[in-house]
Amino acid sequence: MINNSVCCIIVTYNIGDKFNTCYDAIAKQVEKVIVVDNGSNEETIKAIKKLSKNENTEIIYNDENLGIATALNKGIKLALNQGFKWILTMDNDSIAMNGMVDAMLGHFEEFDEDENIVGVFPRYVDLGYNNQDDNNIEDIKKPGYKEVNAEITSGNLLKSDIFKDIGFFEDKLFIDMVDYEFCFRIRSKGYKLVQLNDVILYHNLGNTKIKKILGKNMYCTHHNYIRRYYITRNRFYVWKKYKDFNYEELRKDKKAFWKEMLKIILLEDEKLVKIKMIFKGIKDYKNNIYGKINI
Repeated sequence: MINNSVCCIIVTYNIGDKFNTCYDAIAKQVEKVIVVDNGSNEETIKAIKKLSKNENTEIIYNDENLGIATALNKGIKLALNQGFKWILTMDNDSIAMNGMVDAMLGHFEEFDEDENIVGVFPRYVDLGYNNQDDNNIEDIKKPGYKEVNAEITSGNLLKSDIFKDIGFFEDKLFIDMVDYEFCFRIRSKGYKLVQLNDVILYHNLGNTKIKKILGKNMYCTHHNYIRRYYITRNRFYVWKKYKDFNYEELRKDKKAFWKEMLKIILLEDEKLVKIKMIFKGIKDYKNNIYGKINI
């Protein structure tokens, strides 16, 4: 059994048997896996119940979808109570490359002199338009790293002590921008986050599709209208909360908002309902309405 004091937290939601691919790739790399199910369908419950028989796996069942933030917090608190030194968060459809965790821990040893580095991220390869077996993936791996202010939750390896200092994920956001808000909070306290060039995580970013416009590839995530609501409401909240910090990722996200609006209008289905929910997200942000949307 591995003894690297890494506990991986994975939130599942209606993923079904496909979760096995994510689980199999990471379970052999960490000391423990805590799966937090967010009120999934029967197929998913059946799949994760089989995994609960494994020695290094523990399952938390939520009766309903409590949101990604609350579910992650449940798993993290359990891991902290069990004394784990490292917390790895993963999406249920991400696939870790072989040796990912060892590589990340190795980099942490290199950073040992800089105690302000509290989290490392892999580089992300979107399975929406890349193949996991594509030989070209190796071409993008190169040595080195860069400091970042924010990245997505999946594949993030954190020192567990950071939660004691800055708190947990913000429950009221439910889903979307949960990761960016948490990262910005870390950075606002003077800690550092690093993305590693030579560590790869295969990840799905929405229902990514490519369309050619004037000879150029246009990538659209095709998030449904509910996700559009959460993305909009929460990004406005995060923009305001960290407006005094000149983070590059904040500036990029503001530009992304307008690009996404244009793509929805030109390239995506259900345009009207998506635009309607975007405006509802802005309205609820202004009225300080958070948590799970009621439709």
